[in-house]
Amino acid sequence: MLSIFRSKSIFSIICLLAFTILIRLSTIFYSSPVEPNINTPFAQLVFDWIRSFGGYEFKSYLIASVFIFFQALLVNYISSSHSILYKDNLLPALFFVLLNSLYPQQLVLSPQILANTFIILLLYRLCYLYESKLPLLLVFDAGMLLGLGLLFSYDLIIYLPFILISVLYMTSFNLRYWMVAIFGIVLPVYFLGVIFFLTNHLNDFIFSFQYSFNKSYFNPIGIQFQQGVIWILIIPVFVFSFIDIQLNFYRHKVKTRRIQLVLLIMLLFGIISVFAENQSFMYGLCFLSVSLSFVMANFFISEKRWILKEITFYGLLLCAVYYQYFNH
Repeated sequence: MLSIFRSKSIFSIICLLAFTILIRLSTIFYSSPVEPNINTPFAQLVFDWIRSFGGYEFKSYLIASVFIFFQALLVNYISSSHSILYKDNLLPALFFVLLNSLYPQQLVLSPQILANTFIILLLYRLCYLYESKLPLLLVFDAGMLLGLGLLFSYDLIIYLPFILISVLYMTSFNLRYWMVAIFGIVLPVYFLGVIFFLTNHLNDFIFSFQYSFNKSYFNPIGIQFQQGVIWILIIPVFVFSFIDIQLNFYRHKVKTRRIQLVLLIMLLFGIISVFAENQSFMYGLCFLSVSLSFVMANFFISEKRWILKEITFYGLLLCAVYYQYFNH
């Protein structure tokens, strides 16, 4: 099965779409046991608007699956356009879909899924910083994309240091870049605040910010043994892939090396996102999946030890099927 996604063709994309539908199909038979926590007024407006049309459960599954599919294609486009992996393939998209379809809570629409679109676009803009003649524009775009993501989930504020560190690493220290990034973040939030002020809902807007500041950001993950079995497979894959990336690090161009290090920094903030999620670690996984999908794809890209890799991949699939159908 992995051989289909080791190439990049129309057939591979069609197979990715089929894979996305099949691996997220269980929500038709079983409803999600947890409703996503909505902590921003803008996200509340969006979800209320979707609910107003009726048939919310099916639409929630459908919209979430569409977002995951196109986000996966965008993640794969970042990998291909910047040669992050040594071979162009569809594996980053495949593992992005898989990492976002492990648990039942991930199958329905949540503010985190919507916000993750802006995190991916943010990464896309940061990747162009190294060779850009107008880095200020890219820094502003990255900041504004994070600000737009904040409208769906205030937890994304923890990615502010990620932008600042990435800008410093991809260019050089320049206080103007940091100021422009912060201005870009504040701008969407400011305009939303103005809208809520004009509609006499400013108190709701302020209260939502207070909730974000008062919440705890370093929580026990609270994972049960059955839910953690799949990580017995994912963690060794990550470790071996990370070692392989390090061994081949200096074979890449300088730009590729810098992007790979930015992805590593993003991975650390993705782990923080998992701990920052108060309701369930499963909702924080969507942010971690962006960087983790590149690392996992690197492990499976080679056909060496293909039997072991196929067994590992099918083991991941079996765990996902178990969680969705038998471990509610």
